[in-house]
Amino acid sequence: MNKPVLIITLFCLVLSCDRNPDPSSEILKQYSFSFQTAQGKKLFAGEWVSDSVAFYAANENNKLKDSVKVIFEVAKGGGIVTKESGYTDKNGKIYTGWKLGSESFDQVLRANVYDLDGNFLTFSNLLAYGFRTGEWDGYSGSPEGSITGMVADTINKFTLMVTNNNIYRQGSRYYIWNKVVDPLLSSASTINIDRNGIVYVSTWKGEMVKSTDHGTTWKSCTKPYPDRAYSFYIYVGRDNSVWAFTNGQKLKYSIDGCTTWKEVVNDITGQSIGDIFRLKDGSLLAHGTGCCSLSRSIDEGVTWDRLLTPGKSNKFFVNEKDEIFLFTQINGLSLYKSSDYGATFDLLYNTQVSFVLTMHNAFNKWGSSYYVLVPGFGILKSNDLNSYNVFYTNTNLTNLFIDHNGVLIAKELNTNKAWYRKNN
Repeated sequence: MNKPVLIITLFCLVLSCDRNPDPSSEILKQYSFSFQTAQGKKLFAGEWVSDSVAFYAANENNKLKDSVKVIFEVAKGGGIVTKESGYTDKNGKIYTGWKLGSESFDQVLRANVYDLDGNFLTFSNLLAYGFRTGEWDGYSGSPEGSITGMVADTINKFTLMVTNNNIYRQGSRYYIWNKVVDPLLSSASTINIDRNGIVYVSTWKGEMVKSTDHGTTWKSCTKPYPDRAYSFYIYVGRDNSVWAFTNGQKLKYSIDGCTTWKEVVNDITGQSIGDIFRLKDGSLLAHGTGCCSLSRSIDEGVTWDRLLTPGKSNKFFVNEKDEIFLFTQINGLSLYKSSDYGATFDLLYNTQVSFVLTMHNAFNKWGSSYYVLVPGFGILKSNDLNSYNVFYTNTNLTNLFIDHNGVLIAKELNTNKAWYRKNN
């Protein structure tokens, strides 16, 4: 073929394509496709998202033209659908039922769209979450994705969470959270609970609030720092004493439900209080949220003696036998035990970590089992705090909580993600 003929032929082909466009491309231009069911529903694995999930083909001019064929498939999760394929009706809709599986936490239903000649046009996805038993399910979203504190009462059956400066109450399912609306809680900072079920909350405005009816109503307490309108940290000891600390101020504590406050004259930590335990002999053990500040007082906190620890101490816990369990920065993180009030320590466990930072709610107990969070490593499990098994490896975890039903909730570092696990 010579060049003039070739040019004319190509021109005719282009002109023909322009005058006779691909019908499937025209449908894509004229229509938009979407699921009418809400994205991101949170359910239990094995539940129905709906028995009538709606998929909609909408014409941009609201004029219905040709129907389209839709083939539904479970793209992720292992669930089932009641209707695998069909055509949109006169209203542009087609329906199917979708039941979640258990192969993954995040599950996807896909609608594949074809024109009447069988040409593939596009697809749309519908996302849902299926919470499973015996698995770790990581949810990125609000409100739990930003959790900073939690209290749980197994006797009165409630769990409260601090996140994004608000208090939330756990609902009828462990992944449901309802905001507690009260003017006193508008800027919640930290939360704690004593052994009588009294809940204490500090705020970013320097206020102290408490609830004696399981978080139903709230009332103001006496402020530990009356002249400051800034946040402070609170900790409730095993003896129900309430402790408060803020930068540049003396440590204070209350033994009458935050009606009055006493000041600790001597600086025992130089940092915010991490833990305080009263031993059976009446003495107090305290540690800051940072490194190297394990101290003991035998005169109700008037004077303190710094205890010599193996390595730089990070976190400690005291069990019902008055045995001290201490994390220190030796070869990563090492866990030690003392049965003589801190005079000597024996090594129990050692692990390498990807980072070392403040250890918050590290020791958690449910039933006869302890779940010990090691930031930068994961979670250890123990039935006696003497021997440990690796329960979950996740080097991004920084905090761990347990709700009143025994569901573990762990927080990741620098992400808006919380990990749930409901044990068998």
